[in-house]
Amino acid sequence: MSNHLSRTVINALCKVVFTNLILLPYADVYAAELTPNTFQWGISSVENELLGIKAFRDDDQVVALKYFDRAYEIDPSMASAAFYAALSTAKLHQNDKTFLWLERALQSKFINVKKIKNTKDFDSLHDDPRWALLISNFESAAQRDSEFWDGVSWKTPYKKFLTENERIAGLSKVWSEIKYNFIFVEKLEELGWDNIYFRYLPKIRSAKSNLEYYRLLSEMVALLHDGHTNVYPSQEDYDKYYTQPLIYTELIEDKVILRWVGDADLLKGGVARGDEVVSVNGIPVKEYMEKTLGSSISFGTTQDKNIRLYKYQFLKGPIDEKIVLGFRDSSGRIKSFIVKRVSNKKREEVLTWSQYKFKMLANGIAYVRLNSFDDEEVAKLFLADFSQISEARAVILDVRENGGGNANVGFDILRTLSPEPFPISRSTIRNYRSGSRTQYGVNTQYTYPTYKIPPSTKFQFQGPVVILTAAQTFSAAEDFVVAFKNMKRGLVIGGITAGSTGQPLRFSLPGGGSARVCTKKDTFPDGTEFVGKGISPDIEVYQTITDFRSNKDTVLEFAINELNRQLINPNSLIQNNLN
Repeated sequence: MSNHLSRTVINALCKVVFTNLILLPYADVYAAELTPNTFQWGISSVENELLGIKAFRDDDQVVALKYFDRAYEIDPSMASAAFYAALSTAKLHQNDKTFLWLERALQSKFINVKKIKNTKDFDSLHDDPRWALLISNFESAAQRDSEFWDGVSWKTPYKKFLTENERIAGLSKVWSEIKYNFIFVEKLEELGWDNIYFRYLPKIRSAKSNLEYYRLLSEMVALLHDGHTNVYPSQEDYDKYYTQPLIYTELIEDKVILRWVGDADLLKGGVARGDEVVSVNGIPVKEYMEKTLGSSISFGTTQDKNIRLYKYQFLKGPIDEKIVLGFRDSSGRIKSFIVKRVSNKKREEVLTWSQYKFKMLANGIAYVRLNSFDDEEVAKLFLADFSQISEARAVILDVRENGGGNANVGFDILRTLSPEPFPISRSTIRNYRSGSRTQYGVNTQYTYPTYKIPPSTKFQFQGPVVILTAAQTFSAAEDFVVAFKNMKRGLVIGGITAGSTGQPLRFSLPGGGSARVCTKKDTFPDGTEFVGKGISPDIEVYQTITDFRSNKDTVLEFAINELNRQLINPNSLIQNNLN
């Protein structure tokens, strides 16, 4: 028997370990089952780490430590393996080894100081004189890392007009971060990203205002057609140049329809919810929006672009600019009004929304509206209502206006809908290594194993389920839909989703601006792509103007009718849509 497990023991363990492989980044996430009897110590560092985390979760710390040790031996830059090894040794009460592994984690650039401080398994180390010095070293390393990647040099104060040097620096920062971090390298190659830099350099130099500068940067980034790669102006410029009137619109049946009117003058003039916006300053509304914002909007699909143009950013512009809007009411009569934009603060105060809503509908159907996954509170609210939800005959989960957030929030909800583990998206990142570039000229990528989410052991609902989607279903909400489709748990009804998810890297720009770049590509577990396309529902249904004006939710009504049909005849579920 060597310092490592013998091959016989390893193969025996493999038959057990590979059955339910667990990954820790999402507490209780399973990795996809691997083929038995293929295990060798020569497998990748990631696979060794995954096996170690499985043993760690099963509280077999001796075995876990052997896997973490091997993972780190294969790849000494694997800071997470060193951190997990420190956790295992702490649970084994081997303080000296715990300090050794924490030192290795530090050397490998593990700089999550907060996590180290808050890990209860390390509490026994706090009285050791080595602890304070170790924490100080972690904090110093974290500060150096933060300064290196996004330091104070980039965080210059706001100016009414950025200098030419600051504008060029901002352009160069955006160009370089995208070149080395943007996941869709083929887009950079097709565009000729270096040529794009030189094309925009003279434009940036001659920009006459901050507004022009940010629009040029946004225009350059928009060439990538990615909803998670964006440029943001400073707060001061945003409040000055990116304001809207007190109305809220949506594209329904290819027409810009008012969903809400808060402008007092418009209300006095008879403008109402359901009216159509037909023109801006005498220009057809779509032509105006394309002219003013179309080229600077980052989007991955046509449906995503329409949401941004006609919902999120409709009529955004300088606060001191008056605009003339033409409206057509339900009778076909057209009226025009001068409309003022208001401060973003005022608009946010009057235009409020709720992240979560639950109510029981007729015939025992539970309706849950999930408008965001930004806050863990959404999942907590769902679980708090679960005693009522579990009594329902069927459930509708509505993510039509969910712009994303933290995918784990959605997974916590989906865990209550199946007693079996279910796979989530498969993710790919860039694996840029300068050494590989010098030797082979390659630009490599790494695809993670497909992870599975385990079911909730406390909450389970077994009745029919439907999910509602739309073009506004974006990012983590699309991760939610992918997982639900993988579960084959029910129908997805509504519209095609936005087609944009990923892990954005954020960074600062001179003068208070900022930007982000998408660093991760997600697909279905079988490799089917949805980024840049959107996720198609099992049954496509869209809101109609007639129903909207009658306060009827076309999509919701369809879903209710479908569930009632299933409740009458449980075998009537359209199985072909779930295959």
